[in-house]
Amino acid sequence: MNHSVFRDLVPSYIENLTSEETNNEIEKHMEQCEDCRQYVKEMQEDLLVEHTDEKKKEEKGIDYFKKVRSKNRKKIFIIVGSLLSIFIGCFFFFDQMWIANEKNVQTSIKQQGTMVTLSFQTKNDNRYILPMSFRGQKYIYEIIIYEKWNDLSKPASIFKDGSPVTFTFLDANTLILDNGEEMKLTDEDKILIQYKNSTEEIRLKDLYDPEDKRK
Repeated sequence: MNHSVFRDLVPSYIENLTSEETNNEIEKHMEQCEDCRQYVKEMQEDLLVEHTDEKKKEEKGIDYFKKVRSKNRKKIFIIVGSLLSIFIGCFFFFDQMWIANEKNVQTSIKQQGTMVTLSFQTKNDNRYILPMSFRGQKYIYEIIIYEKWNDLSKPASIFKDGSPVTFTFLDANTLILDNGEEMKLTDEDKILIQYKNSTEEIRLKDLYDPEDKRK
């Protein structure tokens, strides 16, 4: 076996990919040639170093993914914990809340410049009003009036002097929406105030008084 063929076969020989007959020829050649024996030794050392480096990279990759999984688990625990806290908080907050009876609520309308505020206040000392307002159908704003026991909490202290819902007008026929857009008012634009046994309806056009006669 000449040196060129020998060296071509060495990588396969080291990886145990050559046949038994070829192995015998390679080993016979190494017995006769010191240079080729040294060449095989160096190739084995290089391959060992390469395998060691690959193993280290794999271990680093495994460690990295372990850290990523660990961080993700922590994030999941934090998110789940936060959601659970919010759920528990909302449960206790809304647990003893009910839609108020109109007879127990005093409503007032105040205007300051182009801002008109509907204020809802309970007639019971040990309770407070919590209005939930949202835009329903295209022309309708809905306000549901809830009542809750005064539990001396921060929300109760905020709403003890009345719970406001504010509308901002550009003029008598134009409402400024929460996103800053202007909405031209029609006779169909209304506010529905929902109580336990009744619903009060107010036209948005009637809410704004250019001369502010309510003063």
